[in-house]
Amino acid sequence: MIIISSCFAHGLTITADMQYDYALASQKEGAHETAMVEWKRFIHFFPLDSRIPTARFNLGISLFHLKKWDQARTIFQAQRFPYVGTYQNIESFFMLSKTLLAQGRIQGARRVLVDLLSASEVTEVKDRVLCALAWISLHRAGDMEPGALEQADAFLSQISGTGEAVFHTGEIRQAVKAIVNQEEKSPFVAGITALVPGGGFLYCQRYQDALAAFIINAGLIFAAHQSFDRGDNILGGLLSVVESGFYGGSIYGSISSAHKYNRFKTRKTLHRIQHLEPLDILYINQDGALKKPENRAMLFSIQIPF
Repeated sequence: MIIISSCFAHGLTITADMQYDYALASQKEGAHETAMVEWKRFIHFFPLDSRIPTARFNLGISLFHLKKWDQARTIFQAQRFPYVGTYQNIESFFMLSKTLLAQGRIQGARRVLVDLLSASEVTEVKDRVLCALAWISLHRAGDMEPGALEQADAFLSQISGTGEAVFHTGEIRQAVKAIVNQEEKSPFVAGITALVPGGGFLYCQRYQDALAAFIINAGLIFAAHQSFDRGDNILGGLLSVVESGFYGGSIYGSISSAHKYNRFKTRKTLHRIQHLEPLDILYINQDGALKKPENRAMLFSIQIPF
């Protein structure tokens, strides 16, 4: 009995600091599966610890990285209120918006940021929110959402003078203006010109497709005409049915090409300013100070020994 009691007396005791530090270290190393388990243990075994709000927030971060969207969303929703402007409050709004975006819930992500915009009175936070809303709209503009460019420009115009330098709003607004003023192809005109086989593709500057459409349609029309002229009505009817499919497809493809042309031009312009988008929405320090996003790039190097 003395030996057994001595073994238990020297057992390892996990303190709150040990548990917290291990969970945090796992998260920093990118071991989010381990971090998730350790944060849950910390919350369960030390419910009265003052770091519980931070632990819950970090648990949400791990769940987000593990793509457990619903669980992460529940945590961030609970962390937002009551709003007191703490680090967890502010970041929970941003992470909730980010989680909703990951789930494809665009309108919900926007509403969360608008709520933060109304709740906060800190200029740096407001600028951050406006920048995030602008970039959401810019991405939607790349998918040709009506009015998205105008929304993005409206959000950018509200950013403060200090925020303009941080978020490069001047350069972004110039790109938005260039997209608004760019030459576009009319789907209606593309459809009308497509009545002449290949004309719609020619209008959309798809010259190879225009040539192919003209040759195929003209060839089928000629073959059908020759068949009827020789009295082979069955073959002529069959060729006419096939031709009608190619002809209708040519018109539809021309209209679609006009949309693709406009989308390509928009995305090409947006791609030129993509490096100005903050790489991560979480770039506020624990003390609440705004940290300027860094321009990052991938570096390749070749070493040749001689």
